Amino acid sequence: MSGTRSVLVILFVGVLLGALDIAVVGPALPAIQESFGVGSRALSWVFSIYVLFYLVGAPLLAKVSDRQGRRFVYAASMGVFGVGSLIVALSPSFGLVLLGRAIQAFGAGGIFPVASAVIAETVPAERRGRVLGLIGAVFGLAFLLGPLLGGVLLRFGWPWLFLVNVPIAAGLVVAGLRTLPRTTVEKPAPFDAIGAALLSLTLAALVWGISHLDTADLATSLKSERVWPSLLFVVIAVPLFWRAERSAADPVLHPDLFRSKQLYG
Repeated sequence: MSGTRSVLVILFVGVLLGALDIAVVGPALPAIQESFGVGSRALSWVFSIYVLFYLVGAPLLAKVSDRQGRRFVYAASMGVFGVGSLIVALSPSFGLVLLGRAIQAFGAGGIFPVASAVIAETVPAERRGRVLGLIGAVFGLAFLLGPLLGGVLLRFGWPWLFLVNVPIAAGLVVAGLRTLPRTTVEKPAPFDAIGAALLSLTLAALVWGISHLDTADLATSLKSERVWPSLLFVVIAVPLFWRAERSAADPVLHPDLFRSKQLYG
């Protein structure tokens, strides 16, 4: 039981760390804006780029964990998240802040799905629902603690909101490699590169288009060159992605998933 408890602690802390960096950045936005002298529209990308790369990273890293093992991908995701945090904290320019946030988010995208998969594989069925519910509740906890924690760390300067992640992420990498169970992975079929590319581009285009919508004048913003080409690409890419997944030997998103009764409760 203590081994399972250690695994769950590592997973819960990792998920909390990744989720906090969505919420904790709010109090830091005015300080970041003042440091780099950027406008409000550009500043919003500190949040938007995190969401974008999180969405891209989650399905890709979840699939890689199926092929390479949960322990390796969880540790690698935490390492990438830590590197991204360090880049943000030490950035001399706003462009590097956004690059660091993108790297952070891509790593964070691998934490939650891999944690969920480890729980599904290691926790007995009678306790699995409760544990998965608790790890999902971590996101709610992060949004409660994030602004409070951000306000405290902001007293020392906004880079500390990100620097504090580095030693925690490093500790989780070491603990994950030592503690998480080793999964046996059969020799996989060729990686679904076409499906991965289409899925990533579709999600990126969807986030880009939605982020440039103006709710005050929705009809006009839909005609904007920053919106309609992205949304048109999504409409075209979705059936292409579905076709690619149906023919792939090891699809990123298996079409049979949507036929599963468990998906719909």
